[in-house]
Amino acid sequence: MMDKNTIFDDFSSCVAMWCGDAVDTGELARVAEVIMDKKIPVVSVVPDSIKVIWPWIENVDTKILARFYVADKKISEQQISDLTVNINDALKSGAHGAQIFLPYVAFAGLVEQTFVVRNDLFFNRFLSIGVDINEVDSCDWDDLFQNLHKINASALTLTLSKDMGDKSDFVGRVFGMLDSWNDDNNFELHFVLGQDFYRIEQVVRLIKSVKPELINVTKFFINY
Repeated sequence: MMDKNTIFDDFSSCVAMWCGDAVDTGELARVAEVIMDKKIPVVSVVPDSIKVIWPWIENVDTKILARFYVADKKISEQQISDLTVNINDALKSGAHGAQIFLPYVAFAGLVEQTFVVRNDLFFNRFLSIGVDINEVDSCDWDDLFQNLHKINASALTLTLSKDMGDKSDFVGRVFGMLDSWNDDNNFELHFVLGQDFYRIEQVVRLIKSVKPELINVTKFFINY
């Protein structure tokens, strides 16, 4: 079974780093050391951590993504305004882009309210949209991809909030996503599966079987 060493040794280009919400300065310093030692291409942090970690890795080729969450299924104009301000602050603090995690049913509303200003807010910046794969049915992928194009997303990030083990349809959902993937999709494919290397291994095998060209734009965010 795949483990952390396999990920770093055999799939180093696919590794990204995930920093928890409550990380002190000492822990961020150790994270920065790992990033530089392992040449990690992407790191996800909460906005408060950006000013701490940025000076340590500003001279390495690592993207800092500020992490934001939207909990509501319907996004208000005020939430969009607040999100825009917070993303702007993160970019000014040293972030290369943002990850926005939200319920899948809220994504279309986010796109409708922000796609007009997307280029102003994210000009030459990285934008990742994160949704729970359990919330996306097989008939939803085409609409999801279309909205990713509309907002000019840099990456789709898939999470797995609840894993039912052998009763899970995770493999089927990943296969459905890959089977629906079209050649016009020019965004990266990211996964947040924690330390579940069994699930990571399943994804790697599926990608190599169904869409082998995607392995070059796939990232797995793990804690180190």
